[in-house]
Amino acid sequence: MRKIFLLAAAVLIVFTACNEENKDAKLSEKGELLSSVVWKYDTNASIKGTTDAIEDTTGISADIELKDDVKAIGDFFTGTLQFGVDSNDPTKLSYERKYGKGIFSVNVLGWWEFNEDETAIIMTEWDDVNKTTLDPEKKKIVKLTKDQLILEDSKGVEHFYIPQ
Repeated sequence: MRKIFLLAAAVLIVFTACNEENKDAKLSEKGELLSSVVWKYDTNASIKGTTDAIEDTTGISADIELKDDVKAIGDFFTGTLQFGVDSNDPTKLSYERKYGKGIFSVNVLGWWEFNEDETAIIMTEWDDVNKTTLDPEKKKIVKLTKDQLILEDSKGVEHFYIPQ
């Protein structure tokens, strides 16, 4: 009887361990591409996308490009975005958004997932002050290649990212 009990306990432990492994977050090919690099906000491309949209709707054109010192300042304060499997809980997908550099940087953490057909990312930010999550934000994936990520927010504004 004792041998049967030990055998049953061993089977239960192995079965439980196998189930724990299967709960780890799995990335699709698109998820692997998204999390393969740290994405840096492309200020000039985002400005151009905005001015092009204004021109399309109003007929007013603007050719704005940050250069030299102004571009350096803009690049200093723009952020990066990194997607991946959460290092503390491998059953979740997490992201880190960083604004600024060095001691002047601010990190924002959260969780993400694709929508059903992987045409959008649903991002849920963690509010560290109130120890709760904020309302999820759905960002449409306009373009995702190894060289560029374009996300469209709920207001229709496109945000351009390039590998860091």
